[in-house]
Amino acid sequence: MVDFSHFNASGTYRRDELIRTIEHAVEHLTQGELEALYYDMLTKGLISE
Repeated sequence: MVDFSHFNASGTYRRDELIRTIEHAVEHLTQGELEALYYDMLTKGLISE
């Protein structure tokens, strides 16, 4: 279960925690899911080529 109290945290610790969580989730995506995520982030301007 997600501890939502962490969403109120601030600072470097929370940022690092979010990055670790996202990295862990991304590691388990299929190639198709990764491509869809890449396309979505690209079209939203979150990444550039």
